[in-house]
Amino acid sequence: MFTDRFDLRSFAVCALCFSFPAAAGSVQADDAATYRTLAKEHAPALVTVKFLLRMESQYGKRESENEITGIMIDPKGLILCANSRLGGARRGGSVTPLDMKILIGDDIEGIPAKVLARDTELDLAWVKIKDPGDRTFRFIDLSKSAQPQVGDKILALRRMAKFFDRTPVVSDGRIAGHARKPRELLIPSGLTLEPGQPVFAENGKLVGVVVLQLPEDDEIEANPTAFMAMRQDILSGLILPTAQIASATERAKLSTEEDEDDEEDENDGTPDAPSKPASNDDEDD
Repeated sequence: MFTDRFDLRSFAVCALCFSFPAAAGSVQADDAATYRTLAKEHAPALVTVKFLLRMESQYGKRESENEITGIMIDPKGLILCANSRLGGARRGGSVTPLDMKILIGDDIEGIPAKVLARDTELDLAWVKIKDPGDRTFRFIDLSKSAQPQVGDKILALRRMAKFFDRTPVVSDGRIAGHARKPRELLIPSGLTLEPGQPVFAENGKLVGVVVLQLPEDDEIEANPTAFMAMRQDILSGLILPTAQIASATERAKLSTEEDEDDEEDENDGTPDAPSKPASNDDEDD
């Protein structure tokens, strides 16, 4: 559980976080096989993360049921999500995801899971199935990445809402720019995107995942007009490259393992081993 404060950033998240404007794209007849192959190979790794989000602040307490799409990145049940869609970008009081379940395929009951770690700067969160047992899951391999150049074609994959049977949808666009600050980010055009959505090259390798990138709180408060002027840049659907995601995932795993080792040492009455500072914000539900 983490604690923050409600301010202008919260308003920005509500306005910007959950969808990006659509731009018209065209589908050529030659692309049909690429669309079908991408959906067949990678749609099974797009799972539904269902949870209850509890928000407590000086204004009171409320809860809401939520469903987002996560990306299975490990055959034993590690799932990548956008931190902002798990309540991680909200400010003020405490925000806690509860009763988390992972729905895979036609499953309507769900498998219990928990938030393993968060990286608020990168807008990433890792969710872990609590007890996968002997099961293995279809996943997207972060080691098989693509590095497109400006002008190259890309394809995005998402699931529609429950009302539309969570149907997988493929759309295409191109890389329109390559930002270096505040970190390396790819800027697409011709796509409808949302935080947490995977983007692929035509060969099916992962280009990256869409993330929400916002200035620090003090920057927003000091100059809200300048922040609103960045709206188009923020809404362009920024793609965090796969290499950064893979590195952040390894840091999250290492930090989690160190925390588990510390807990075991405490239970055994042995001194804690020194640990490296982690760049992610760990959280459990």
